[in-house]
Amino acid sequence: MNVLSCSINTLKGLYDISGVEVGQHFYWQIGGFQVHGQVLITSWVVIAILLGSATIVVRNPQTIPTGGQNFFEYVLEFIRD
Repeated sequence: MNVLSCSINTLKGLYDISGVEVGQHFYWQIGGFQVHGQVLITSWVVIAILLGSATIVVRNPQTIPTGGQNFFEYVLEFIRD
């Protein structure tokens, strides 16, 4: 019973934390839409990293993929299916 009450108190504490806002968020107006700036920047950084690494890895494509080319073909098939 003590463990149950302890875990319930922990969950209540986590619920209180979820309402805390840290720092200020900035938003941009793009084409009539309000866009969260940090999400937009992070998305573009991830896209650049993926495109850059894919370009480097698949620079010389082989009929039977190995290494990085194999990984990117797996990811592409996963997305398509």
